[in-house]
Amino acid sequence: PTPLHVTMRWGVISTGSIANDFSLQLKCTPGAVLHAVASRSQKAADEFATKHGFAHAYPNYEALVADTAVEVVYIATPHTFHCDNILMCLEAGKHVLCEKPMVVNAAQAERCIAKAAEKGVFLMEGMWTRFFPTTRAVRKAVADGAIGKVVSMTGSLGFKSEPEFNQRLFQPELAGGALLDVGIYPAMWISMVLGTPSKVTAHARMAESGVDCHTFATFEYESGAMAHLECSFNACLANEITIVGETGIIKVARPPQAPESYVLTTRQGDAFDPLLLRASSVTHTVPLDPPHIAVAPGYNFVGSQGFHFEAEAVQDAIGKGLKEHPEMPLSETLAVAKVFDQIRAQIGLVYPWDAELKYQVRPWPVGETVKRTSEARRPHLARIVQLTEAGGTRAAATALAALWYIIALAHGE
Repeated sequence: PTPLHVTMRWGVISTGSIANDFSLQLKCTPGAVLHAVASRSQKAADEFATKHGFAHAYPNYEALVADTAVEVVYIATPHTFHCDNILMCLEAGKHVLCEKPMVVNAAQAERCIAKAAEKGVFLMEGMWTRFFPTTRAVRKAVADGAIGKVVSMTGSLGFKSEPEFNQRLFQPELAGGALLDVGIYPAMWISMVLGTPSKVTAHARMAESGVDCHTFATFEYESGAMAHLECSFNACLANEITIVGETGIIKVARPPQAPESYVLTTRQGDAFDPLLLRASSVTHTVPLDPPHIAVAPGYNFVGSQGFHFEAEAVQDAIGKGLKEHPEMPLSETLAVAKVFDQIRAQIGLVYPWDAELKYQVRPWPVGETVKRTSEARRPHLARIVQLTEAGGTRAAATALAALWYIIALAHGE
């Protein structure tokens, strides 16, 4: 769809790597006015404003939010702080685009969505992938029946990392782990095509710090379709999206977070061809500028030169008076957050703030296998004790941990 080019004054919260990439593209977005940036120090804010051409620089986030000229805020802080940052901006009546994942659990998603509705302002999770021409073309091809009824999907995103490369990825206090950081991409591809699963099964290998470093999840749907998600910090994965239909296949080329092309393979005629050996395969490409063989000069992440698609979509929606974007609705953000809560419960990925949710390990149905690696169990039990102590006695905490251990042993763990 052709965006409505309206003038909009942007504020950017944070001056980190992703804020740099988004701001470079914001300058290329028709109608976008780089009005203000905020950091945790005046020096950092001034340097960022000078580099990117923001008119105002603030030494704290509250000052930016208090600027009445700011219309829409892009939040680029670590996702641990997203919920608080979002609520602060919404309370001030600002429209908000927040980096993915928008929140770290479903409870936070519900609070943010409710506040946006109360204030009557726009809110969207920054799933920028949704607005790439390739993503939109794939979505249309599936909806138009190009491959028939979808029966399965696979999606992966992973790379080799070490704590010294990026400590945040391995820190529970910063919502580290492969699931939230990179698993969100294949999850959103699967959600876009298949919706919300009726059953989720997951297992993972955990890092010494307690976060997941390699996670598998299988989704089952009422339609009979199934999907497989894989994300990792242990290795570079296939990093592709494959959508299998009854009459064809769509394969989105790597990387899935910033796709430039996809291959559409379809059966030809009515002749019997169960393996699609005589099928037609056509590659559709919409390259970025410049194409992303690697990280483009001046940017920090692969494909960041596609951020303007998202910025244009946000301005277009706000200009039309919408409170959410139909291609990345808040209901989907909430649904995926609930799915991730289920995955985390199954693999034992616990964060310090889960105590506020009264986090409990659910009892496993008889016959269901506990999907957890043995090296992850003991630190997980220790965290359960710590979290339960926050709301009860040491004895109760120890008892809960012991109960979980007995259940795990009963299922061969």
